[in-house]
Amino acid sequence: MKLDLDALHGPALADAGLALPLFDVGEMRSQAHDRPRWMHIGPGNLFRVHIARLAQDIMNSGAEQCGIAAIAPRNPQRLDRGLTDHDLLTLGVTSHADGHTDFGVIASISEGLAYRRDDDFRRITEIACAESLQLITLTITEKGYQLNGYDGSYQDAVVEDLGRDPESDRMSTAMGLVTALLVQRFHAGATPVAVVSCDNFSHNGDMLRTSVLTIAAEWEKRGVIDHRVVEWIAEKVEFPISVIDKITPAPSQKVAEQLAAMGLEDMGIDPDVEVAGFVNTEPAEYLVIEDRFPNGRPELEKAGVYFTDRDTCYRFERMKVTTCLNPLHTALAITGVLLRKPTIDEAMKDPGLAGLVHCLGWQEGLPVVSDPGIIDPKEFLREVEEERFPNPFLGDTPSRIATDTSQKIPIRFGETVKSYLADDSLKVASLRAIPFVFAAWCRYLMGIADDGEPVELSSDPLLGQLESVVSGARFGDDDSKVISPILSRGDIFGVDLTMTPLSDVVERFFIRLTAGPGAVRSVLDEEFA
Repeated sequence: MKLDLDALHGPALADAGLALPLFDVGEMRSQAHDRPRWMHIGPGNLFRVHIARLAQDIMNSGAEQCGIAAIAPRNPQRLDRGLTDHDLLTLGVTSHADGHTDFGVIASISEGLAYRRDDDFRRITEIACAESLQLITLTITEKGYQLNGYDGSYQDAVVEDLGRDPESDRMSTAMGLVTALLVQRFHAGATPVAVVSCDNFSHNGDMLRTSVLTIAAEWEKRGVIDHRVVEWIAEKVEFPISVIDKITPAPSQKVAEQLAAMGLEDMGIDPDVEVAGFVNTEPAEYLVIEDRFPNGRPELEKAGVYFTDRDTCYRFERMKVTTCLNPLHTALAITGVLLRKPTIDEAMKDPGLAGLVHCLGWQEGLPVVSDPGIIDPKEFLREVEEERFPNPFLGDTPSRIATDTSQKIPIRFGETVKSYLADDSLKVASLRAIPFVFAAWCRYLMGIADDGEPVELSSDPLLGQLESVVSGARFGDDDSKVISPILSRGDIFGVDLTMTPLSDVVERFFIRLTAGPGAVRSVLDEEFA
């Protein structure tokens, strides 16, 4: 039994317990080809199991077709292994904390196109220029929106794109690709469209708009396009902000084995691209989008998407990213790596780590939480602490969450620190969990686990710089100032910690955490268990 269109039209998949789409997939694809409404760039796991499933949910309800043309901007092998090999179908595997699993075939993708392939390149341009197109969504990770390196100059790939012709050349960057498609759309009739980042970072739509307009302005300076194009993008193209929340770990080998036992063929994980025909995930999910769609949009509110104003989006984002989920995740990741916890749920079984999460969320986060109104922060936090993180069937790892920590701290922790500093009724020096996490991260950068043996650190663009700072730290030393060059970096913490009372607290924790092997365990138990 193979996950493909032939199986979709037979009884085998349903007999195996898989939920199937309720609409005619072939008819949807034909309609979407002739009248495309939705393009998505970056068809990774989050898109396949969440965004694409939302489109399926509303089509299941009888709504107008909103098939999605999925565009792979770089690696066509990931598109092939994850989608093309299965006739653009994905098996969503939702693992609940109580042990039961839901299996559902997701069939809302109308086309799978690789930007690097000639025929696909031409088709992508056709879709982008279609008057019927209402939205272009993206999941390309935060790094995909950045044009500049750390020295402030354009990245090499951006420089290459600025020298290309948006009407005919292929771009090296996702931002170059989006801008080029908009240029071509302008010349094809200039029908407005919404371009929506669904990536998990603050003010994503604003950053997307800035990057696109920067490239367009550079092309105008070089005489590649005229000012009318730039004005049209600035005035007629909308870039709503969004907040997305759904944990989608890397494909699980246990799930692959379970599917094989169910009789599903070719559902193993391709180690070269870390993609499979299935995506495993949790049941909880949230998507909040600023409602700015100049050419209309699918009725995604029928599938549970919140369409609202910008202020509500900001408040939901601040609740999730700065107090109720993301900082807790990072705290578990850093300490989980040091204690060699294999998964996030195993970390949550640890009384010290569970106590750290509780203190971070309930005692230090909630006093400055941003209540979005549409979701109760306390209920959201309860769900995170009691259902999402402890889910033993999700299999997410501390090392995955610890990736790019230096880029996450300014928002996940820095905003809360700023709130405490700005409110005379709150005492920043009273914080325990946040400075512990900062000290534990400096301890993590030593590359030595709590057992005294080396541990592999996750990738981070500042890893080399930061490792060199802590390279002089030794177990048993009482020189807390060794980490001062890190604590003074406002780009990492949002503020210069050495100019606040928090610096002393972090340094005292760091001395305790570097007393020797077992010190992390000891401090966690003393402070939070």
